[in-house]
Amino acid sequence: MAQTKRTDIVVVDVVNEGTSFSTAGRIATAIMEISKKNGACMPQDLNAQGFTPREVADHWNAAHFLIAINNLGGWGKENGKD
Repeated sequence: MAQTKRTDIVVVDVVNEGTSFSTAGRIATAIMEISKKNGACMPQDLNAQGFTPREVADHWNAAHFLIAINNLGGWGKENGKD
């Protein structure tokens, strides 16, 4: 079985300015905005925002990881640890 090099999934690009976040970053932003408005976000909500089902499937976990990291950044300040 031949190996396929996947270059279409880049979560964070720390080298190229202007591409800090890929599709996962855009999906994470959309999830946060939709969740703030509706209380939750389902994959079909992202499809309604223009993301393809494939993009959502490929980047769902990475987007949630980015959201979790973002939330950890505020945890210390909220709990007097910063």
